[in-house]
Amino acid sequence: MSSNGTGPKDKHDPPGTPRASAGWAVSSYLIGGMIFYGGVGWLIGRWTGIAVLFPVGILFGLGLALALVLFRYARP
Repeated sequence: MSSNGTGPKDKHDPPGTPRASAGWAVSSYLIGGMIFYGGVGWLIGRWTGIAVLFPVGILFGLGLALALVLFRYARP
């Protein structure tokens, strides 16, 4: 595994080079966070009758996913 945890390290990659799969992982985190927390917000909104929880859940999921991406990939 490479030093930044993005997949197997190729012997031709210079140290610290991100793999191509990092872009797919970032996209997956962002979309998955919005879908999961949007779904949670929708379910709680249906249960409580507060319709605004759906977009709040989507934005909350996007924020958490963005924080995860920055924490995981933006550090040296």
